[in-house]
Amino acid sequence: MKKAVTILLCAVMAMGTIGCGNRVDETSGVIASDSVVEDTSEEVKSNDSAEGGYKVVYSIPGLSAPIWTVASEAFIAKASEMGWEAEVLDPNDSLETQISQLENALTKGVQGVIITAIDGEAMSTLMSECEEAGVPVAAIDRQVTGTSLTTVEADNYNIGLALGEMYVESLVNQEGKVLIVGGPLSSSATVNRTEGFKDAVKGNNNIEIVAESATEMDSEVVLAAVTNYLQANPDINCIMSCTDYILPSIMTALDEADMLKGVGEEGHVKVYSVDGDGYGLKQVKEGLIDATYGLDPAGWAEAALEALKTSFEGGSVKEAILITGNIVTLDNFEALKSEGKLWGAASMEE
Repeated sequence: MKKAVTILLCAVMAMGTIGCGNRVDETSGVIASDSVVEDTSEEVKSNDSAEGGYKVVYSIPGLSAPIWTVASEAFIAKASEMGWEAEVLDPNDSLETQISQLENALTKGVQGVIITAIDGEAMSTLMSECEEAGVPVAAIDRQVTGTSLTTVEADNYNIGLALGEMYVESLVNQEGKVLIVGGPLSSSATVNRTEGFKDAVKGNNNIEIVAESATEMDSEVVLAAVTNYLQANPDINCIMSCTDYILPSIMTALDEADMLKGVGEEGHVKVYSVDGDGYGLKQVKEGLIDATYGLDPAGWAEAALEALKTSFEGGSVKEAILITGNIVTLDNFEALKSEGKLWGAASMEE
């Protein structure tokens, strides 16, 4: 039986006591991971803080990636502010579970859906079910196949383009050998970041893209793939990682190949990544990677809820809502951190 780890909004605790029946972190309103609800027998649980408020869910890929924890918490906080009932569905990185959880939510009368799809191409049937039920869907970070209200995301093509241009400028006409490592090709973010980076280096005869590897989000697969590419191409001097989530495996592969050198050191392999999670920021701060692009997951969740609100009120919503971020380097790290623009800063390892 499939299980859904839920994050519940209990904002009405300020007005009275609600028996949530689970261990809750008092600072975030997040139910601990050992609180499990079987979605075939339990009613969808949510905050009842505002009579007549809308009932919405946010289906994340899984809490294994810190970026979705931040997005989830922002979703809960914004929904509370709006007086809506809200629930986060955690399928634990299982596509089958993600679909079944959302189908279950539809049968229980949810009025709006936000989704970061594990596989956007596999969502067409679910999107049709939402459309038939009159339930608007806002996608976050990854486009979905089928009818959706909007996609809230970073400008992924231009992120890849900007990082690629940064790499080109850093070479000063030296030879460049590039390995691009991404998540699944079903992720529009991976595809668009990759294409942007490739377009940036296109036409530079001194740069060769040695390989592109779609590794899924599996650390062992990433480690094996990068290790093999480094062994076969020891002259690789740049790695473009489409997400910080796979960055630990990339750094391990470089270390094991004795190719992990600091920025500016002889033999340094330039590394560019995207997300701005705690691990990625730490690598920037320690001078081990050249840059990560800091995204704005809280901004995504808030914009998606605003899009649903506009739809509920009969307004029109843009097909794509782009939320900008910042390229983070050692030079601007402290300034961006002091301005509160680095969502992953709080989770950096000491």
